[in-house]
Amino acid sequence: MENELTYAALQAIGMATGAALCASLGLMQFRVDRATGGPSGYQLLWVVGFIWTLGRFLRYTLQLAGLDEEASSVRLAETLAWSCTILGPIAIGRLLQARLGMTSRLARAFLGFTGVASILNLSLFAWVGATQALELDASWYPEASLYVALIVTAIALMLYRVGRHEIAPAGSRSRWFGRGAFLLAVLQVGAALLTLRSSWLPTGLHAALSLIGEHWAIPWSILIAVSLAQTHYADVVLKRSLWLLTSVSIATLASAFVFNVPPGFAVVVTTLGCAALMLSAPFLIRALNFLVDRVYLNRADYLAAANLFEESVRRVYDQEKLFDAALLAVRSTLRVGARWVPTGDVAAATTNALASISVETDNRPGYRLEVSASHQARTLMAEELGFLNAMGAHVTRRLDAIYFEQEQRALHVREERLKRLLTEAELKALRTQVDPHFLFNTLNTIADLIGSRPQQAERMTERLAECFRYALSRHARELSTLDDELEFARHYLDIEQERFGDRLRVQLSRGDACGNESVPSLLLQPLLENAIRHGLAPLREGGCISVAAKREGDYLRLQVDDDGVGLRPGFQDKPGVGLRNVTERLHALYAQAARFAIGSRPDGRGTSVTVLVPLHGN
Repeated sequence: MENELTYAALQAIGMATGAALCASLGLMQFRVDRATGGPSGYQLLWVVGFIWTLGRFLRYTLQLAGLDEEASSVRLAETLAWSCTILGPIAIGRLLQARLGMTSRLARAFLGFTGVASILNLSLFAWVGATQALELDASWYPEASLYVALIVTAIALMLYRVGRHEIAPAGSRSRWFGRGAFLLAVLQVGAALLTLRSSWLPTGLHAALSLIGEHWAIPWSILIAVSLAQTHYADVVLKRSLWLLTSVSIATLASAFVFNVPPGFAVVVTTLGCAALMLSAPFLIRALNFLVDRVYLNRADYLAAANLFEESVRRVYDQEKLFDAALLAVRSTLRVGARWVPTGDVAAATTNALASISVETDNRPGYRLEVSASHQARTLMAEELGFLNAMGAHVTRRLDAIYFEQEQRALHVREERLKRLLTEAELKALRTQVDPHFLFNTLNTIADLIGSRPQQAERMTERLAECFRYALSRHARELSTLDDELEFARHYLDIEQERFGDRLRVQLSRGDACGNESVPSLLLQPLLENAIRHGLAPLREGGCISVAAKREGDYLRLQVDDDGVGLRPGFQDKPGVGLRNVTERLHALYAQAARFAIGSRPDGRGTSVTVLVPLHGN
């Protein structure tokens, strides 16, 4: 009799543990399914396990309470436990569908088959319940439902092997689950069959096999939840499962060996009560902490206050503002006086400070946050000192970040200044190459005219003075307006027309440009010089040179055309000094934003030079 009571008590304790575990997993899975939509196979699995364990727990508990197996309440408990077999096939179908995909034909067909199996179980369940007065444990229904479950599971495994090529290859976790599931299934199915078919077994062995066969909910729940369920709560499952099992095991041992509770209903009540106390201990401790902190001591939520301060100063980039925010948080939370004192300033230190928190950073002056009493000041206990330490840590981290950001900004400013100085030096070097080159060529032209045509030489000298007056006025400025450049081009072409006479014809057009667009100073002069010297001068009859400006979206297009001899062979490999300076100045001013192109005109006569400069900025 004592052995029977011990067996029933262990069954009741185990079933209560399984019910609590399945309920916990079911609630977690419910939150996941609510976000993804629709109950999953895992959710149905936990429901099946909860129904089974709850029904068996009620059955054994009622038996321990003194009720006969023929009592209607015991029969109802049996009926509740075995009703889980109705949902079992559908749960297996949904699990397979989750593995193969919701749109898989195999999974959908098998789900329909599991629906038929569930209807079969429902029919057998109703017929046995009606014909045998709900005495399901002693009927043939447990064995029949086991065979149905084995057939459904075997078909599911075959379909999974056929359809798994459509999904990602199995990882180490799935392989581990397969081996563990196979061993567990062999153990529990074998135990269940031996319990049902082998009445000749010794009583002790029969009881042990019955425990293994009936308590499938706990091992299968943990195995499936940890290895196959959504990974974002698998760690929680493992922790809560171990916590629950450890608490129940300790409570069972304490009831048997510490409290010496006699076998039977008292063991179940004592064990579950002790386990409930251990499981609720963290909640009880939190409740007591809340009672002391919020009700008795009227403390603020220091953790929330520290986190709020950290979040509020995340975008503070000034040390003074950071210190002011820290003082405000400390004063308002602890209702104390507070101030910042430099670490090395001994004279400014307060002798009666309640607490002092140091804030130290690398290669920077340190500070101390001194807290002093006020008429509303709180007594600084462990929680208050912890809050001050947390505030000091937050200020130190943010101060390090501010110093780092300041150093990065200073470094960036220095780099930009060096780049600007380098660019200005390059531009000045290019300008010193352009100006003497222009002067040298013009003076040669004047020298040629002094002997034969002195009046023209005089006019050319005047034009040259106007050109150099413009060049000198733009010496410190790399950009000029389009109108100024076109005016300079007109003076320069007047000089060349004095030399070439009717052989040089000129066309200047501003097009749809406004005239105030910014262009590089002295940009057109080397282009005009090359067009005249290399394109028109070799021709006896001379030719025409045209300068045109036009807006094209965000760019200003400058085009210099001539109908001269065209480009010489190999020009691209060895351009002249003037054109090379033009391209280098454009790159220095605009980087990759400007364009320079030179080629033959569309009609095949002469040369066309195109410059595109952005209208906005450099």
